[in-house]
Amino acid sequence: MKTKLSLAVSVALLSAGMLTGCSDDKEPTAAATQQETPKNNVAPMLQYIPADSPYFMATRESMPEQEAFDFYRRMQPQGSLESNLDELRRTLPEIGDDVQHSLVTLLIAMGEELDSVETLDDAHALGLKMGPQAALYGLGILPVLRFELHDEDAFRETLQRILTKADLNPSTATTNGTDYWVLTPEGPVNAILAIIDQQLLLSLVPQDASDELLAQVLGSTPPDSNIGDTSALAELEQRHGFTPYGAGQINASRLLSELSTPTHPGTQALMDAVEAEQLDLSACQADIDRITSRFPGLVMGMREYNLDGLEMNLILETDEGIVSDLRALTTQVPGLGSTEGMASLGMGLNLPVLLQTVQKYAREVRQNPFSCDELQDLNNAWTEINVAMNNPATMMIGSALSGLRARIDSLTMTDGEPTGTGILTIASQNPLGLLSTVSAFAPELGALGLEPGGETKKIKSMLLPPDMPTLYAAMSDTAIVLGAGLSDSDALQDELQAPASERDLLLHGHMTGEFYHSLADVMEQVPSDEVSASDIELFKQYAEIYENMEYGVRVDDAGVEMNFSLDLK
Repeated sequence: MKTKLSLAVSVALLSAGMLTGCSDDKEPTAAATQQETPKNNVAPMLQYIPADSPYFMATRESMPEQEAFDFYRRMQPQGSLESNLDELRRTLPEIGDDVQHSLVTLLIAMGEELDSVETLDDAHALGLKMGPQAALYGLGILPVLRFELHDEDAFRETLQRILTKADLNPSTATTNGTDYWVLTPEGPVNAILAIIDQQLLLSLVPQDASDELLAQVLGSTPPDSNIGDTSALAELEQRHGFTPYGAGQINASRLLSELSTPTHPGTQALMDAVEAEQLDLSACQADIDRITSRFPGLVMGMREYNLDGLEMNLILETDEGIVSDLRALTTQVPGLGSTEGMASLGMGLNLPVLLQTVQKYAREVRQNPFSCDELQDLNNAWTEINVAMNNPATMMIGSALSGLRARIDSLTMTDGEPTGTGILTIASQNPLGLLSTVSAFAPELGALGLEPGGETKKIKSMLLPPDMPTLYAAMSDTAIVLGAGLSDSDALQDELQAPASERDLLLHGHMTGEFYHSLADVMEQVPSDEVSASDIELFKQYAEIYENMEYGVRVDDAGVEMNFSLDLK
């Protein structure tokens, strides 16, 4: 149900405002802040995260609440929450599954509380704090989420209203003098909630969890060593240029070790509760070490978060050898990384080098296969990938293709049909060879007489629809460019000379607010059962909120980085 997802996003946006803060352009940079922050100012919440936790995500600093709230309000389309709630209420009687019915009822109750939030004071009245200290971490593999509240008494009242509206009656329990709620019905694992010292805590614990384990979960027994003492979070931020408003990591070696040889009672208790057997990696340890040395884990964080926009980053860490091989895959594609036009999508991937790289790693696995039974699928996967990459079609096109970039300059309705203008760039080490190959499928291109550095040619074809925008083509030593509906054919020559990004991009795309506006206009004039009036209205509001949205995959010194950024109007 699309509405449930949309409402969940609305709830998540408020959570994002609560779990992070916004920076101020007048404040020091993240790196400077890290260097200036004395150790005794470490966020108190970090004391709950074990230094050897397999995973964590936490904020080290909190920012002004008003800025965090303003960001949430700017990101929230007007009226979207109300329309989502109305639709959920209409569909609620049709839901037969009890668990799904409870989930939707809970979403409605939460949404009704959030619908009243118009000011920061309104959020405070619910007991919520914007931009608080927050942390998600593992006690072994057992997850714990906690974040700071503005007023725990007010939040207790809010929580009770939500539970009453959702017709949920959680049981209560006490351990070592601390009360908590059990949110789930009887089962081997319980979701629990507690409000302790101005913090909301959520966790999953075995139904028969010991008082000792619950004391660690609830924080009355802190770990012997925590990431605040070790400065692990600050070092992570500095290493990757993240802000101090939310960063974390998943350590592959620690996670696998914990699953095979639990060192924390939380791991063992959870595995016993679900009757999961420990991974017997004794015969696989050499294979595991081989994998984790090449892929140490995942890191995540934000390099920008303020009222002008945000940038979120996820990095798959790899060793230097893989970084070097990945860098060799990137290639220069004219215009890749640019935000010209209303939208674009491009890929810089040297296919001949990719084929060689796949063959290299497939050969390594073939010569030194993974030995334990649990990892035999990896051996088979590399064989299958190698076979797939070496098919005739890939070999034929791959020898000359090294990247693509499609750019949309306009999108309109013409005589009841959507039409647009834009440019397609095809990068190649051998554009004449590529043209020869493509001409087998499109003879009109071969007949144009394109040549590197030559003039722009108009494409004429009986196969094109009569209302098709005029098509042009041009060629350089490194690319072929096709343009549709251009008012100036010289634009193709400019595109051939467009600079490529210097960021070792594998993939890059962008969408502007103008694109969302044009898309909404087209959707409005081309009725579809899959697109509702509220969907169209949402796109129109995105057009008013977003200046530009970018996403991409690039190679950096740490590994493969996936990033997403928003510029707000």
